[in-house]
Order: sequence, then C-alpha cells, then structure tokens
Amino acid sequence: MRSPTTLPADCVFTAATNADAGLLVGATVLLPEGPRPGHGVHVRINGKVGAVAPFDDLLAAYPDAAALDCRDAAVLSPGFVNAHEHPAYSYAFPHPDRNPGYEHRDEWRFGLNGKPELTVPEPMTHVSGGDPAATARLVAMELRHLVGGATLLAGPGGMPGVIRNVGLQESAEHLALYDAEADMDTFPFSFRALEELAPTCAAGQPMELGTTIDGTPAYAAHVAHVGEGRASNCVARQEVARFLELARQGDRRYSLVHGVATSASDFEAMREHDVTLVWSPRSNFSLYGETVDIGAALDSGVRMALATDWSPSGSFTMKEEARCARRAAATADVALPWRTLWRMATLHGAYALGLEARFGAIAPGAPADMVLVRSASADPYQDVFEAPDHDILASWIGGEAVLAAAALEGIAPASSCVALAGLESRVCGILGPLGLTPSRFAQLTADSVPLNDMTRQAPCDPDA
Repeated sequence: MRSPTTLPADCVFTAATNADAGLLVGATVLLPEGPRPGHGVHVRINGKVGAVAPFDDLLAAYPDAAALDCRDAAVLSPGFVNAHEHPAYSYAFPHPDRNPGYEHRDEWRFGLNGKPELTVPEPMTHVSGGDPAATARLVAMELRHLVGGATLLAGPGGMPGVIRNVGLQESAEHLALYDAEADMDTFPFSFRALEELAPTCAAGQPMELGTTIDGTPAYAAHVAHVGEGRASNCVARQEVARFLELARQGDRRYSLVHGVATSASDFEAMREHDVTLVWSPRSNFSLYGETVDIGAALDSGVRMALATDWSPSGSFTMKEEARCARRAAATADVALPWRTLWRMATLHGAYALGLEARFGAIAPGAPADMVLVRSASADPYQDVFEAPDHDILASWIGGEAVLAAAALEGIAPASSCVALAGLESRVCGILGPLGLTPSRFAQLTADSVPLNDMTRQAPCDPDA
C-alpha cells in the first residue's frame, strides 16, 4: 500500500507503485481557456503531458502513478516563454553610463550624435565545456530565468541541459543547445542603420524592398529587432515600415521585437498580417525613455508577447518584466490584468516563435514544461507572477524536476538536487553533470547577475 506524505502548504505526495505510470500533479491548472481548480496533469515517462482532467479522475485512471496533490494550495502554469533574450550577454549588470536619452539603438552602440557609447559585454559561450567560468555564468543566467518562471529562452547562446533554448541550428554544437528553431535576427536590414538609412530619411522616400531576405530560412519564424528607437526617429520608423512590407508577403511567421517606433496604424497592419509584437518595456525605458503606445496596442488587438531583452538594460526575469509592464500600463492609465500578461508570457510568446504547437500551454502531447507555485491570492495568474522563491514548489522541463522545494522529497532523485546560496528552492539534475559543486559555482559567478536578487537591474522608469 502506498504511503502518502504531507507537505507544507497542504500538499500531499504519494510515491509511485509503478515507475512507468508517470506523475500526477493536482492544483489549479492554468489552461488557455482559463483556470481549472481541482484539476490535474498526468506527466508521462516520456516527459510529455498525457492528460489534463479533474484530479480524482486521473487518480482513478492511473492508480499506480506518483501523485503530488496540491489542489487546495497551489497553481500549476506552463513555464514562461521568454520570446527575446541575448543569453550570451545576459550575465552582466547595466552599464554605468546607461541613460534613457538615446533616440536610436545605433547611438548607444556606436556613440553617434554626441551620445555616449555603451560597451557591450564580452559574450559568454559554451564550447564543449572548455571554459568553466563561461559555463558557470551561463548556468547562472539560465537558473535566474528559471527561478523567474521561464522554461524557455529565445536568442543566440545559452547552455545545453538547463533551460530550453531557441535559435538556429547552424553548427553541430547547436544541435544539443537549441530545442527548437527560430530566426532571432538582431540586425534584419542594416548593421549601422542611422548611417545607411539617413539618405532615405533625408529624401523623405519609402524604402524599396526585395521579395525575400537573402539567406533567411523560410521554415523558421522571423523574430527581428525593428523600430528600436523613439517614435520620433525617422530611421526607427522606416525600419517598422520595411518590416511590415516583408510581413505582407505572408510566407512565414513574423514577429517584431521592441517596436518602440510603432503607431496605431502599424498595430492595425500587424494584426491584419499576423505580426506579433514582442514587448520589453524595461529595456525600452532604460535606453529610449519611452515604450510602445500600450493603450493603442491593446485596443488594436495586435498579439503581444513579453520578453526581457537582456540584463544590461532589461529585466533580470520574466516576473520582473511583467511588473514593469503593469507599471508602464498604469502610467498610461491602461488596465493590464495579470491574465493578459500571462497570455503574453506563455501562449503569445510561443506563437511569436512559431512554436505554439509545442510550447506555451499545458496540453496533451506537449512537453511537460510547468511551474507549480503556492496560492497566495484570489487571482491564480497573479500568484504565478508574484510568487517569491519560497513559494516555488517545483518547476519541470520535459517532465524532469529542475527546481524543487526542499520538502518535496520524491519528485526528483535526492542525490541530484543541491542547495545554492541565496536560493530556497533546490536545483536538480543540472550542476552535477557539469562538474560544478555549489561552492565552485558560487565562486565562478560571484560577479554575475545573481539568481535571486533584482536590486541592480535597470529601473522601470523613463526618467531614471
């Protein structure tokens, strides 16, 4: 007979009598159609969701499975899909000369128009584990996002075997790094846009476009930095116009990252041509002193995803980005409910990457990428975004527990889980295979953005 174990927050764990029967997790389950109290998810041994149903029905259908019953105490959500990051650079703190006075990203990249140049951090890369310091920094970056609720990052770089990464597989090593593909295009039209597009702006003429972008694989979603500058900047506006002309081809999924220089008419065109706006308000405020017209965007019905950009100017986690988004909306006298933000951070993020069939929702056949947090309010969506470290019960990627509360014995092998300084959740199955002990990990990441301290991120304030 199975012996149940009572856990904090009224959860009960019962070990499996048949290891092949999988795991049942009971909670208030957040589905695309809404929250489902008293429901559960069956995680199959292949790491995918087998069924979503009332928890009692799952217990009857899978009597030999392990069961974690938190129905009255917790919320189960798909992990956040961070649709735009720069993982290789996102270990670094904001530049001391960063300010919101730039009109276009080329000004801070090259020091143009009398503006101070911001030195880009040295990129961290994982090359077959040959650099322990780079490996540890990348692990810390991905763990920080994991603690912040994400289970997937989109952008070049990253670390195999921690969080899911999305980018183009352009080398043999990328086969292990990228779980799925999207074309995360930083400079879709020009590496030095202010200089190269200045004649176009001076002449007041629209850009002429070819029918395709050379070398861009048509099978992957095109997720590009566009309109990254103030709405008054001609070059930023020209970038938006050019990208929307591409999107009118309708040959692939198009997503527009940043888009500060968008207008209400742009939003209408984006909605018409199925272009997702990937929004990073903290980074927008930090560099350009403004962000998208959130009221016009929401009124237009354009699909919006939420993303962090990178640590040198953006939010350290998706939870922090959501808080900044709510502040930006409130400043504009716009209501931005937690549920709307949740859709931006899950369903819409996956859609922006062309990966909505695999990620962003708890659904039968999808990978079990899930986050379980304690219920703390009447709004389960708010609970997911506002859960502090001690309210994170577990996170799974592909059905494997990668974060687990210390009290949750059994959901991951005890030998694979370690405690890290400054983090209440245990980290499971990550450090050991990389040859990292907690003390060595702490030593190698001492000057990186910490796992669970947000105090040094850029302010969410256009005037700071």
